[in-house]
Amino acid sequence: MDDALRNLLSILALKKVSDRSFSGLSSGHDEFGLFGGHQLAQGITAACETVSSDRILNSVHALFLRPGNGSQAINYEVESIRDGRSFAQRRVRAMQEDRNIFELTASFQAFESSERTISPDFPAGVKAPELLPTFEECIESVGPIFGDEWSTSERPVEYRIEHAPWAPAGPSDMGGINFWFKTKRKLDDNAAIHAAIIAYMSDDCISDTLLIPFNRTWGTEGTMIVSLDHSMWFHRPARADEWIYVEQWPSTAHGSRGLAHARIWQDGQLVSSVAQEALLRF
Repeated sequence: MDDALRNLLSILALKKVSDRSFSGLSSGHDEFGLFGGHQLAQGITAACETVSSDRILNSVHALFLRPGNGSQAINYEVESIRDGRSFAQRRVRAMQEDRNIFELTASFQAFESSERTISPDFPAGVKAPELLPTFEECIESVGPIFGDEWSTSERPVEYRIEHAPWAPAGPSDMGGINFWFKTKRKLDDNAAIHAAIIAYMSDDCISDTLLIPFNRTWGTEGTMIVSLDHSMWFHRPARADEWIYVEQWPSTAHGSRGLAHARIWQDGQLVSSVAQEALLRF
């Protein structure tokens, strides 16, 4: 198995401390602290551990409260908010050194079939992933714009870039970063793992789109960008080991805060929608 994917799966393999308490591995990187997607994925995994498998994750809403410590384990406490016939909700708190660094609420639905659907059209003109450069190829052509370690570290997914400031085609017409991804090997059918990996990737570069109008990346000297909150809706089941297309764009910025959006597609279907607010200072 790919080492980076093995590491991601180990991050998701939380240690059960009690029925409502779990411990997760940290990033191991003091310099970068904790990636927001790391906490999102572990928070989702913890919440999923406390609901029956016939419940489907339909939304998460998260707050990034404090910088995490990349060298210390993270403790997750899950509170049951409600268990109804159709929906169940959980609140997850992530703790380090008795400090609350992250909170997430998750909603789960009992499966329902319905003929009442809305299916937006898949974006026109998107190139197949096999025709697009890898992240490594893009960085090789432009240099380590995010710092040497982050730019050259191995990714847990196969990652093909369609639009980005560091891609040959540049940002999208909406000023965004668009890419394909899938894990580098097949996974089992555990829906919680697939949802957690998709959430992990949803935070990969969504806030970076807020820097594009200012001709910056978060590697630009004097730039600070910090995720404040992250909301995500899961419309349809999706697999992280099959190609997923992510389109992202900046929506607005004012008062040192910016809001970015994303849509996540698989097999021509919209499977998830994402919104993230970030603090911008430069």
